[in-house]
Amino acid sequence: MKPSRFFKRLWLFLIRLQREVGYDDCMGMAAQIAYYTMLGLFPFLIFVMSFLGTFPLGESLQPLLLEELEMQMPPEAAHYVTDTVLNILPDSSLGALSLGLLASLWGASMAVGALITTVNRAYNIRPQRNMLVQKLYAIVLTLILSSLWLMSLTIVLVGPGITQEIFQYLGIASETNTFWTSIRLPMAFGLSVAALSILYFIAPEAKQKFRWILPGAFTAALLWMAASSGFRLFLRNFGEYNTTYGSLAAVVILLVWLWLSGFVFLLGAEVNSLMKRQEEEEGIRPFRRLY
Repeated sequence: MKPSRFFKRLWLFLIRLQREVGYDDCMGMAAQIAYYTMLGLFPFLIFVMSFLGTFPLGESLQPLLLEELEMQMPPEAAHYVTDTVLNILPDSSLGALSLGLLASLWGASMAVGALITTVNRAYNIRPQRNMLVQKLYAIVLTLILSSLWLMSLTIVLVGPGITQEIFQYLGIASETNTFWTSIRLPMAFGLSVAALSILYFIAPEAKQKFRWILPGAFTAALLWMAASSGFRLFLRNFGEYNTTYGSLAAVVILLVWLWLSGFVFLLGAEVNSLMKRQEEEEGIRPFRRLY
């Protein structure tokens, strides 16, 4: 393909993508995702921290988990989340642990439900699942994504010590453990692609090959990492939320970051659906719908 033809197709694709994002109201649905995620975030973290505390080594992992959370969020939002969780954690009991699990599952499943609705809208699919089946799908998908997130955190927390012990056994260990530092970012990207691929594969009511969801997953993972870094840079140099919102600045920053994340995830679904639609228009065998 000639470069001129490639860039022309890319330009037309971006124009259609912008129209589809507006037509499907991705910004408004991202606000729903941010709201429900906010409701489920604190109970989920309290549940995880309390659950870790029941194990002998759990208490030593709690501060490491919060440090890792601070690396994923903007600093102001991360400090607000960690301070809130640490203030509530000493008063938590077994009943609070169960209540936290149910509250986090409810809030997160509502966010995933909004994601499923928008992904179906992006694929131009009229939902056929009833309310109960849709809720079960959202809960199952929430459990899968939460498990994957916890697994990735476990790898990040335990990985440096394990690799250092292996290198010491092999006689190639260093004081800085640069190997783990060098693979940390690619591993985070790979886990993000895996989580988004599962989301884009299960969410729409359409049968499709797994390999065709990878473009949107790669795009969303790259944009999410870039958007999070750009948002941190903006807050460090230009953000004056404290002047405008006062004591609520951290809450607003957290909501904006959650909204930005939700919008990027929906954008990845729009990329996949638009690529499939172009295949249909060009005569390539499309995916089969369930209705």
